[in-house]
Amino acid sequence: MTMSSTGHRLTNAKRYSVLACAILVSACSGTDTRRQANQDFEYLKQTTQPELVIVEGLDTPLYTQRYNVPELAEGTGNRPVGADVDVRSPVQILALSPLVRVEEGSENVTVWFNSRSSQENISAQVWTLLANFLADKKVAIAKLDETNHTLETDWLINQETFDEFKEVSEYELKQRYKFTLLTAASKRTVGLQVDLIDHEERLEGTKVDNNLSKGDRRRFAVQMLNLVNIYYEIDRIEGNNKETAEQKASKLKIDFVDQKHPVITLNIPFDDAWKLLPMVLGKVGMTVEDEDKLAATMLVSFDEQSDKFWTDNKVTPVTLAEDDYRIQVGEIKGHTSIAFFGKDKQPLSAEVMSQLFISLKDAADALRAEKAANEE
Repeated sequence: MTMSSTGHRLTNAKRYSVLACAILVSACSGTDTRRQANQDFEYLKQTTQPELVIVEGLDTPLYTQRYNVPELAEGTGNRPVGADVDVRSPVQILALSPLVRVEEGSENVTVWFNSRSSQENISAQVWTLLANFLADKKVAIAKLDETNHTLETDWLINQETFDEFKEVSEYELKQRYKFTLLTAASKRTVGLQVDLIDHEERLEGTKVDNNLSKGDRRRFAVQMLNLVNIYYEIDRIEGNNKETAEQKASKLKIDFVDQKHPVITLNIPFDDAWKLLPMVLGKVGMTVEDEDKLAATMLVSFDEQSDKFWTDNKVTPVTLAEDDYRIQVGEIKGHTSIAFFGKDKQPLSAEVMSQLFISLKDAADALRAEKAANEE
């Protein structure tokens, strides 16, 4: 066996182990009703028994201290008991990559990312990682605060069908998260902290009153950060694999070189991107009105489309005002960048770009699927 084939097998083995972690964490991210012990709580009815009275004239028996219940430590008097005790196994933050370090013992859920060299902008890399992770889950950025280095997500929706005792019920979990980027003494290290900020549950369309405890909120935050870590490691592994030009062309990414105004990138040369772009834009309701390849600009118009249009094209509907937009296409080291500008000549915000990116990504995937079907 050659060294290259051995390395390939090791890479695949690692990829499959990471995917197994992803499946496990995803399965834990929904509702879990097995948080309570399934036995009775008769022990709560027990009272303190009086001390044994020894009749005068009899010897006092020997006592052992082995089974004495210790006194509660200070500040633990209000701990949950009985049905309030959460019996689920604890969740832990996964550190799958050598470039990720977990912060233990903290009340907040935080991991630290390290860059390979001082030349890399690790903050931009983490924002890019997070935006692409959310886009894969069809979740847009609701609010980006550049000053405080925070990002709030739109609603992340998880729908499940439960079939128990021949009764089928529909369950929906909706959540919003806030991610905070933390600076460190070293410019090669940044921390990513996650908090659950909104939570809704519905069973058969009816809202479930479920006041989450502090532990529940931390549990969801850990699971979310684990999904980010898994996405990061899979992307890192696949980034080292060789891809065909067609596979590269279909993979759009949103790039946070500028946190406030990110751009969309394609891992293909300028000429190939220039030919591909009108087809991708057409699937999101945009028409190229004018183009200047020498200046690397396109003028496009966007018109609202019917629900049937989005369904037929298998694209997430674009949330964008009907208007004309200018696209600036650039090229850096064989990669192509695409920036969108409004009529005011200002670049579109990160919030708008994240929504548009989800739709453009769907469009590129749909084009690749259509091409593959035609070649069969």
